[in-house]
Amino acid sequence: MNTLVSESQPGSAIVVDCLEYSKPSRERFLEWKTGRVGCVHVTLAVWETARETLSVIGQWNDLFAENSDLVALARTADEIRAIAASGRTAVVFGFQNTAPLEDDIRLVQVFHDLGVRIVQLTYNTQNSIAAGCWEDDDSGLSTHVGRQFVRELNSVGMLIDLSHCSERSCLDTIEVSSAPVAVTHANPLEFVGTDVELGRRPKSSQVLHALAERGGVVGLSPYVRMLKNGIHTTEQEFVDMISWSVETFGVEHVALGTDFYTGYGIEAVKWWRMGRWGRESPFPIDENAPVVEWPAWFKSPEAFPSLVTAMEKSGFGATELDLVLGGNWIRLFGEVFDRQEP
Repeated sequence: MNTLVSESQPGSAIVVDCLEYSKPSRERFLEWKTGRVGCVHVTLAVWETARETLSVIGQWNDLFAENSDLVALARTADEIRAIAASGRTAVVFGFQNTAPLEDDIRLVQVFHDLGVRIVQLTYNTQNSIAAGCWEDDDSGLSTHVGRQFVRELNSVGMLIDLSHCSERSCLDTIEVSSAPVAVTHANPLEFVGTDVELGRRPKSSQVLHALAERGGVVGLSPYVRMLKNGIHTTEQEFVDMISWSVETFGVEHVALGTDFYTGYGIEAVKWWRMGRWGRESPFPIDENAPVVEWPAWFKSPEAFPSLVTAMEKSGFGATELDLVLGGNWIRLFGEVFDRQEP
């Protein structure tokens, strides 16, 4: 186990969690260290404006200075490797919506210069770029605005994320993008079924096969509202989903993106669900229920070593483990982050 996930040995696996949105603090960073997580893609913004997002980046810069023994910002795949090799966790900045870009294509380069490397096109709803997964009328990727933003993201070296996009938006973007794209945190619809609580968030096999054919990666999540058995899903059942996905889409295209979050109250959930655009959420919010529940076996990123052990017991060999735990993300990050188009 230690040789598999130790950051100190060249060539050993770097565990990458390709989506977390916890309220950042030293406590969270210590959980990453205990869980031997070498890289985390963190969310800076969902509905925030450009100005609001700049303040979030400023807060993260303070955190990096105050916790330089635990975390550091990474802009390239090589920086991720170097930070992980130092025993710290590499942080990759991302957006879960294009709201911070404010339909200003020039802000793509601006935020890239500030370290943002992953951008989700839309968060559940329709915007000028694409349709989200909550929309009844799936218009897909915008012919004019969306395609230009995809080209811009490709050109500066930002990874496009389709996790909360509609079916057609996913398929359109995979076709239009000149670089591989990602689903950083979603589960396969064919495996989890249509009865999960967030029914439109899981991705169809058509989308995931298309993603894989173009070199993309899907990050599987233990978020209970995307699991077949919800809060009752066992660690072994989650490993079974990983195995099924590897067999169905290929081991080079399956990884992890937990969608883990903690440290927020109900007001944050309301913000994520309806931003400023609504007085009520399309999906009801129970204010008396816990903000989020996680399976008993995954209460924080400290659970990663146990998950690795369960995967080993299920027959994952060293090469497969290296790829699924982080190698696939590192490969994709290198292909996209280091990419420069004229």
